[in-house]
Amino acid sequence: MNTEWMRERLEALLTECVDYARYNGDDWNEAAQGPIMERVDRQVPTARRIIEMLDPSLIPEDFGVNAYLGGLRQTETAVRRALGLLEDLDEIRTNLAPDSPTLVADQLHQVVWAAASPLWPTGEYKAATMNAAVSLSSHIKKRVGSHLNERELVQQVFSPDPPKAQQKRLHLPGDTKDKNWRSAQEGLHLVAQGAFAGIRNPAVHVEDQWPEHVALEHLAVLSVVARWADRTDVAS
Repeated sequence: MNTEWMRERLEALLTECVDYARYNGDDWNEAAQGPIMERVDRQVPTARRIIEMLDPSLIPEDFGVNAYLGGLRQTETAVRRALGLLEDLDEIRTNLAPDSPTLVADQLHQVVWAAASPLWPTGEYKAATMNAAVSLSSHIKKRVGSHLNERELVQQVFSPDPPKAQQKRLHLPGDTKDKNWRSAQEGLHLVAQGAFAGIRNPAVHVEDQWPEHVALEHLAVLSVVARWADRTDVAS
């Protein structure tokens, strides 16, 4: 929404209304009123659309109409009220917006947040997220004693397939022949791979910095993987 353009269009109409009121009062000048009304007629449709977006109740029945006694008084009042509303629009959106939940970083999985938190106050959000991913990989690696790391590690240990020689698995509890178990295990398998491929790798190889909210979203994904992993049992 281009509020500056909206303001300019409303102020242009307000200027015409003020001028008309002057020529309709003590400085009555019928010759000057005609050109003003021509400009008003051109501006009213756009101004009406703008005010309707802000608050349709502000528009009187005679908006843009040259009333016999009142002239453009009702139009001027409506435009002034719309400009006031427009001026406070950002504050209205902020202060009247419904409350929304917030992500509390120190309630993420401890393996994730403990690794990220030392760098967080410095604003190095990408580096903090990278530390969290490395910490998560180490956490999973210790449980199975694997020599693999990160994406290759989770691709192997979270596989829903039965364990092989020298390849332990981390499987969710339940009947491995049940389709619901397989669905949940495949979810863990895929999300974990995506976390390392889509979060850890860009953190290392892409040079641009991450805004705080983006890094928090990435930490949340890593935290989900960590919590799911904690529910698993070692299968060998």
